Amino acid sequence: MPQSELQKKTIAAIDIGTNSAHMVLAEMDHVGEMRILDSDKVNLRLGQAIGEDGNLSDDGIRRTVEALKHMEEIIRPYGATTRAVATHAAREAKNHKRLFSEIERSCGIKVEMIDGIEEARLVFLGMRYGLALNGVYCLGVDVGGGSTEIIAARDDDIAFVSSVKLGAVTLTEKYFKKGYTPEAATALKEHVRSRLAPLEQETRKLNCQKMLASSGTAKALAFLHARLFGNGAMSDPNGYVLPQADLFKISEQFLRLLTPQRIKEATGLDSARAEIIMAGSAVLEEITRLLGVKEWVITSFGLREGLVADTFYRANGSRQGELPDIQWHSVLQFARRLGLNESHALHVKRLALRLYEQLAPGCFPGASEEAMQADIKLLKAAAFLREAGKFISAPQYHRHSQYLISNSRLPGFTEAERQLMGLIARFQRKGLPSADHAECVELTAGDVKRLRVLAGIVRLAAALDRTRQRRIEDIEVQFTSDRTFIHLCHPTGNHPEVELHKAQLERSALEKSWDLPLTIAAKAIPAEA
Repeated sequence: MPQSELQKKTIAAIDIGTNSAHMVLAEMDHVGEMRILDSDKVNLRLGQAIGEDGNLSDDGIRRTVEALKHMEEIIRPYGATTRAVATHAAREAKNHKRLFSEIERSCGIKVEMIDGIEEARLVFLGMRYGLALNGVYCLGVDVGGGSTEIIAARDDDIAFVSSVKLGAVTLTEKYFKKGYTPEAATALKEHVRSRLAPLEQETRKLNCQKMLASSGTAKALAFLHARLFGNGAMSDPNGYVLPQADLFKISEQFLRLLTPQRIKEATGLDSARAEIIMAGSAVLEEITRLLGVKEWVITSFGLREGLVADTFYRANGSRQGELPDIQWHSVLQFARRLGLNESHALHVKRLALRLYEQLAPGCFPGASEEAMQADIKLLKAAAFLREAGKFISAPQYHRHSQYLISNSRLPGFTEAERQLMGLIARFQRKGLPSADHAECVELTAGDVKRLRVLAGIVRLAAALDRTRQRRIEDIEVQFTSDRTFIHLCHPTGNHPEVELHKAQLERSALEKSWDLPLTIAAKAIPAEA
């Protein structure tokens, strides 16, 4: 079925893991936007419910069935297609078939047991949705409760995949069952190092562009890093960057604190996470050392979101290799919910991109292609959404736009990207951004310059459609030794008097934003024969 014909579908994905059972309820449409409707989590510690005989205890089975009955009640009103998978703990339990049959009998949910390789594939698919990674060669790591999945891939082309029996829960149970001591912590780290050592040889030829980490351990480390090394609390870890050196410092702090109670008191982690965080961070730390990872990009998307996407494309018979432009679709859907004038927004976006294409060499000399593509992504969204705040109120709409863009969930964008997009929308009108401005105090000097340039581009692009009649058809930028000329191309006989006047009013602000002396003039172009 062609992608444009795929039907919107509501899907519930359930992951029965070693530590917890998680459920995510999401709606997906034909271009692949994943809109989260609801979620649920129950701490089961299923791995600890496996006895010496290799079987899950009656209590472990009962608690798991009760958790899924609760989730099924949440799912039922949505009429969703439900898909449930079980991972490491179920793979280890000899009587997992009894667990699955009890769940199906009590809840009507059929559970699939997936191996570590399929788990890694689904995790990576979820990561791609969370961070819009089409065409990017990535290493993905998911430190779970019972195992760690590692995958290197570009889209569906998998170069390396491995599942190692190292998990935050199982390692904690093995090494700290008799108490949290320095000797136990040392033994744990030595075991992790020996089990992961083959990775160095197996992954030596990998040259991944991004290093991604998901799971509860990764997200807990991101929140903790933001609190200890950043500027306070973080609402969404998706896209958060965790540097190697800081990960090592956090791991050293865990070793000094040692006990879950002291870790909880010092870091603010909840009791359940504080109990297993030392083991989970030890796994990620050792992978970091072995593979020479400089920084991790944390994602809040993983197995469950990958399961949603996989289920959607299976149902529609569509190939999942080429994911859609999730970012642009999320922007478009957000704009439609707010009732934006799409014709005007599209024209402002087009003019903004034309300006950036020609101004970038002068404003960002020597910038890499990657940096320019990142600018284009943010500029495209911010220019289109600049009037989002009018949904709240027309006066001071630029401030409302900043709030809406920064605080709305836009799939495919990280929190940092949303914050910068919001600031572009904020400063495309009225005052200019500066390092000492209250809204910019958390930005680096480089980001402040980037904001000034991009906000200035949107400012001029918006001025050039002041009458909303698309009179300016194109823009030509010409650099001379002492001045930059901006020619506003318009059809002969349709002089853009209002647009030119508005652009002239903005000239002083633009010169400050771009640090360029400007001359702005209209340029008539003959109509095509």
